[in-house]
Amino acid sequence: MPEYILTAEHLKKVFRGREKYGKKGKDICAVEDVSFCLRKGESLGLIGESGSGKSTVAYMTAGLLKPTEGTIHFYGNYMQMVFQDPIKSLNPHRTVVDNICEGLIYRKNGKSMAEIRKLALEAMDLVHLDRSYAGRKGRELSGGECQRATIARAILIKPELLICDEVTSALDVSVQAQIMELLSELKRQMGLSYLFISHDIALVSHFCDRVAVMYRGRIVEEGATGQVLEHPQQEYTKQLLQAVLTF
Repeated sequence: MPEYILTAEHLKKVFRGREKYGKKGKDICAVEDVSFCLRKGESLGLIGESGSGKSTVAYMTAGLLKPTEGTIHFYGNYMQMVFQDPIKSLNPHRTVVDNICEGLIYRKNGKSMAEIRKLALEAMDLVHLDRSYAGRKGRELSGGECQRATIARAILIKPELLICDEVTSALDVSVQAQIMELLSELKRQMGLSYLFISHDIALVSHFCDRVAVMYRGRIVEEGATGQVLEHPQQEYTKQLLQAVLTF
């Protein structure tokens, strides 16, 4: 399927209940029969209330969680994930540039440390993070600057797909806009595809080409962003949008 960068079919994730006092805990089905596809250069938004399974889908797609059932096919070379909390995403004991270098150090790339550091500094340029921050620790940066550093680390290996899990929710509104503009810029420059998980429907409406609505672990509606958000067909989607409008 050359037009697709990723396909997911019938994903299911069950978290097994832990045994306590000799009794087995209740299993929790977080995702049930989720299928979707992502075209090259496309941005797909996953929206839904907290606990709907959005992040679980993201973690399975990134390979950080193994699906209980279902298959994921990735037709590129590399994908990377950018997480919600940028400060916690950086090793506090390492400098910014060393954190960024991790994107290549842990891969057999045949490059020297000097070459990797040079590429890391160039990645800082791409995300508009001044090189003067290279020797600082993450705690010395603002949340927005930390998120730029994590994005620089993610793009260092030149991935075709970025999975963004609530990447702006911990940031101030003005900084959110800057990060979204950066992601749009990188999409144009690098031809990136995005799986964009967010509860912020306004952000999704401006950034994503298509949107999938999740409810209780299932995708209940999917389509072009404008079509789904302006003319929702499912009752849950209507309720979700109404809740945003009346907030």
